Amino acid sequence: MEKEAKAPKAKAGARKPQSADIRAKYKEHVLENGAVPSSFFLFAKSLKLKEEDLYEFYNSFESIEKGIWHDFVSATIQAIESEKVYEEYSVREKLLAFYYTLIEELKRNRSYILWQMQAVKHPTTTPYFLKAFKSEFLSWANNLVIEGKDTDEIANRPFISDRYGEAMWVQTLFILNFWHKDESKGFEKTDAAIEKAVNLAFDLMGRGAVDSLLDLAKFIYQSKKEA
Repeated sequence: MEKEAKAPKAKAGARKPQSADIRAKYKEHVLENGAVPSSFFLFAKSLKLKEEDLYEFYNSFESIEKGIWHDFVSATIQAIESEKVYEEYSVREKLLAFYYTLIEELKRNRSYILWQMQAVKHPTTTPYFLKAFKSEFLSWANNLVIEGKDTDEIANRPFISDRYGEAMWVQTLFILNFWHKDESKGFEKTDAAIEKAVNLAFDLMGRGAVDSLLDLAKFIYQSKKEA
C-alpha cells in the first residue's frame, strides 16, 4: 500500500517585534540618521508593523528613549547583584560597583548617548529620558541607604538622611555628565571621578567631608585646566 503523502507544513509566520527589538531599531535609526524618525508611521513601517500595533508597546519616541535608558540601569543592577561577592561588599563598595559597571554598560552605547546628551542644557537637572532610569536607581539607592544605616556606614540624621537617595541621584547626574565629556584614554578620569565622588558622598553621609570635598574640587579644576 502506498504511504499517504504528508501535507506540507505551513510556514511559520515572522516573529513579531518585541519591546527590545523596537528599542534596538530606534537606536539604529538615530545613529544612522542623526535624528529621530520623521514619523511614528514610518518607524512602524520599518518594523513591519502597523502604526496602531506599535502603540501597544510605545506611544511616543520619548517613551522609547526612556525605555532605552531604563535598560542601562536595569542591566547594571542585575550585573552587580548577580556577582557572588556582591553581598560581601560594604555599602560604599556596592555604590562604586554600580558606577563602574554602569560606565561599562554605557560604553557599549556611547555613540547613542553622545547624541542624546547633546540636547541636555542643564546637567544638574533630570532630562525627560532619564525619568525611568531615576525611578529604578532611587529604588535601589534607597535600599542601599537603609543598609548603610544598619551597618553604621551612613549616619542616621533626622530629615537629612531621608534625602540621601536624591543626593546619590545628583551624584549620578554628575558622573554621567563627566563621562560623556571625558576624552581621556580608557576614560581614566571618569574612574577617578567616580572614586572621589563616592568617597565624598560617604564622608558627607558619615564623617570627615572636608578633605574629600577639597580633593574632588582640585581634581575637577585640574581636569578642566588640562582639557
